[in-house]
Amino acid sequence: MRTLSTFILLIILVLAYLPAPKAQEINLRKQSKMRECGTTATAEDFEIAMARIKQMRKNRELNLEAQALDPPTDAPYYIPLSIHIVRNSQRNGGLALSALYRAMEDLNRIWQPVGVQFFIYGEIDYINDTAHYYLPGGDSDAEKAARDALRQVNPVGHTINVYITNIAGLNGESTRSTRRIQGVLMNIKVMGAVDDPATKDDNEYNPSTFAHEIGHYFDLFHTHETDRGVECPNGSNCAEAGDLICDTPADPDLNDKADQACVYDKSAMTPAGCSGTYNPPTRNIMSYSGRPCRDQFTPDQIKVILYCLRNQRPNLITKGARYVDPLASPSNEDCTYNSPCQLIRKAVEVAQDGDFIFIKPAYNHVSKSSPLSGKTVTLMRWGTSGEVNITN
Repeated sequence: MRTLSTFILLIILVLAYLPAPKAQEINLRKQSKMRECGTTATAEDFEIAMARIKQMRKNRELNLEAQALDPPTDAPYYIPLSIHIVRNSQRNGGLALSALYRAMEDLNRIWQPVGVQFFIYGEIDYINDTAHYYLPGGDSDAEKAARDALRQVNPVGHTINVYITNIAGLNGESTRSTRRIQGVLMNIKVMGAVDDPATKDDNEYNPSTFAHEIGHYFDLFHTHETDRGVECPNGSNCAEAGDLICDTPADPDLNDKADQACVYDKSAMTPAGCSGTYNPPTRNIMSYSGRPCRDQFTPDQIKVILYCLRNQRPNLITKGARYVDPLASPSNEDCTYNSPCQLIRKAVEVAQDGDFIFIKPAYNHVSKSSPLSGKTVTLMRWGTSGEVNITN
């Protein structure tokens, strides 16, 4: 019989281990030789996006979901990631865990204003298969099929499956909510250090591509999207062209058009039939600006993310996470995000082995006799400020 005292120390360690991200010296021109993103959009994706935006506007007019689509930064959603690190058949190579943890820190830093944070669910899955360790990055059907084949290896339901491997000429690729085969692919080189001395000099870590691909997972388009037409610099057709979001300024595709200071070089001409001059969003996550520049979402992008999470991907909210709020109703039994439990003891009782329990800052009393019943759980602070004090 194990008691809560066994893991009270764990919360102290988890909350204390938050190393500050280090500044990165990154050569933007070298990075531009890699294709930033392989995520594409279909006509169906745009039709769904248009219908979603119309529904969001209708809800806003009816004063529905207005508060729900504000970023819950004080009580963020915690979304589980299943991490799959690919190595060759001899179990060599693959992303170093230190690099993975740094990438997670940057992902959560960038997504904090959205009211969404991410945690690694379960054990790291190592896929030891040379066939998946070197993937093609082109747009042919055969190359896309090779990437989709990896996405079907050991997927974990109700989580975002992230596969980290080598992808020729491509930094990353995601899947929108409409796709039958789901998962995010990330190139080892842009994620950081590789456990292979022969390739260590090729590492080109950048802090934003991971966050960019997760943005696509929640159905955001590139800010320079043109499949529905080119957005005019004056924004006159912003609701029907570009990324369909009007608070992201028109973007001529910033690849090699932003300098180290994240300043647009004003090289793009005004498209035919349009007026105005470009003032693109050089710091937007969904742009192709310099990789260290990208660290912002707009308010309307955040609304699209939260709407997608709540309506297209609600299963991500409940998997692997339990919530505790001392001010919650004592009748709450499931300890979900929308109905948190009042007591840690209850959350422990309903938690599955391996779950994370997120606790609102406050004083919490835990009985020494509270059993874990053989389960392993991790206690985390719910939010980014305040202290969680546990006594027994």
